[in-house]
Amino acid sequence: MKAPPPRSAVEEPFILLAITSLSAASLWMWIRAPLLLEFFYSNELLALTHTLTLGFVTAVIMGVLYRLLPMAMLVQPKSQRLGKIQFGLFLTGVLGMVFHFYQAQWHGLAWSAVFVWVATLIQLYNWNGLIAVADAGDWTARYVVTSIRYLALAATLGVLMGFAKGLPQYISLPHTSFVSNLYVHIHLAGLGWVTNMVFGFHLRLWPRSVGNRRFLALRYWLLQGGIMGLVVSQWTIGSVQVVFATMILIAIGWQGWGPMRAFINRQAREWELVPFVLLLGTAIVGVGLSLGWPSLESSLRSRVQMAYGFVGMWGWFVLTINIFVYKLFPMWVWQERFQKDLGNKPVPAMTDLYSHPLRTISLVSYSSGIVLTVIAILMSNTPLIKASLGLVFLGTACFVTNFVRMARWKLFNLTYVPQPED
Repeated sequence: MKAPPPRSAVEEPFILLAITSLSAASLWMWIRAPLLLEFFYSNELLALTHTLTLGFVTAVIMGVLYRLLPMAMLVQPKSQRLGKIQFGLFLTGVLGMVFHFYQAQWHGLAWSAVFVWVATLIQLYNWNGLIAVADAGDWTARYVVTSIRYLALAATLGVLMGFAKGLPQYISLPHTSFVSNLYVHIHLAGLGWVTNMVFGFHLRLWPRSVGNRRFLALRYWLLQGGIMGLVVSQWTIGSVQVVFATMILIAIGWQGWGPMRAFINRQAREWELVPFVLLLGTAIVGVGLSLGWPSLESSLRSRVQMAYGFVGMWGWFVLTINIFVYKLFPMWVWQERFQKDLGNKPVPAMTDLYSHPLRTISLVSYSSGIVLTVIAILMSNTPLIKASLGLVFLGTACFVTNFVRMARWKLFNLTYVPQPED
């Protein structure tokens, strides 16, 4: 068995921030459930959204890269010290943005966004060595490099929007509406940053998604063309958005065709398919929105938009990361805590580091909660949305509990005591 890669603790504060943010965001959302029936650009909802998207999603990806890329692609960051500086800037920026969003203090928000922006630039520089791997033909590396670049673009636009709103005497964004800029920012982050990253690691961690390797380039460029065309058309010619939304839909369906076919043929039952189906449904709704359905005059349109964003963030982002955690973190904990004891002492299997019943409860509760919340949003039903978000919180709580069960072996250096059945 190969020895684990050189150990670095750079990822640990990112992961701690992510787990804390997810716990806080899910509880906050449950308590303030009626927010999902209001206009999506309310101060509190923006604060909650960035707690999830920056505090959890972006933090966990940034942290995981410091552990996964040296192991999977033999690429080291240019500087571990820069990684720690990146975290400090990122943490300062996230806390500042959430607080200033909540307080509607746009001046402070603008400067907080600068900290996050600089952290993304450090990430871009620190993983510059990945470009050579991508140029050598590694498609996972190509998706990851593209993803990191999209994050820098999304953060740059976020800073410009923050200054245009909080400090307009310094920066203005002419010829575009604020809502158009917001849509571009959302899609650069959601499709460009997160979806590209996930699709890249799908090729390593979800092998059925690879399909025919001869067409990987076409699938990749179909997605990138769709994303860039969509964001540009949101600034310019809105009537052609449907073309690019359809390209994205085709790329997403293509990514999941192999796993879906295996499921239909009863060859595989993979949890990864659940968030992917949610993403596919979101992409279909995106095509509908680009076609003008529901109409701009309809009260249903704002509810569909809210459901669209909710499923993208809480369904696709969070549930996918939840599933990836069970693939990666038991392996890392086992390597750090037990690999040195292999052959000398009893050691557990990687899958023994957490509770399988708790994992099932978590995934079932969370997935059903997401679906019921969408129904509640479309029905504008406050009691139902409160109950369904309770299921989302329960699923999150079970996931966090299981995460702690995994981490405790390393954190407290626990000794494994085999049971008689072992």
